[in-house]
Amino acid sequence: MQYPTVIVNGVSVRVDSEGRYNLNDLHAAAVIKGEATESQRPSKFIRSAAIKRFVRALDSRGQKSPLEQYQSLRVINGGMEQGVWGVELLAIRYAAWINPEFEISVYETFREAVLSGIGNMTRLNRLDLLIANETKAVSESARTMNRWGVGGRKQMLNETRENIIEQMDPDMVAIMQGKAA
Repeated sequence: MQYPTVIVNGVSVRVDSEGRYNLNDLHAAAVIKGEATESQRPSKFIRSAAIKRFVRALDSRGQKSPLEQYQSLRVINGGMEQGVWGVELLAIRYAAWINPEFEISVYETFREAVLSGIGNMTRLNRLDLLIANETKAVSESARTMNRWGVGGRKQMLNETRENIIEQMDPDMVAIMQGKAA
């Protein structure tokens, strides 16, 4: 599976389809900069009673329906998607647990990703509006051209012109057409 990523300390941190960040990737980013130790792995972090309470609180706030509960934390053992996956608040809490400087770095990275996304959404909305307006203008032009074409308004106007010419004095018609008799 291909995941979108954010870059923290030069390390790609995967984001799953539910918006959860891979805490193992965050740990690797902290270790590279010397901001974390091997003993600060996500598996140890999620065993804390305080973190378990935090996760329960997140899950209860994000509950969609009694049958479909939102998971703020997902642990996958083995396979291609293995690791500890957590929502943004949990990822920031993990970064804070590792090191305050790392927390700031993670928070700034996430904030920049959101702001960039908002900027892209704004540009996309403007582009969609431009496309809709131009599509409307082209459609109106096409309708006008269709009404003008064969058997349309053009024919009606030409027939009206011919009727008026037939009612006129032929000498007057010749003068109008620049043909003096």
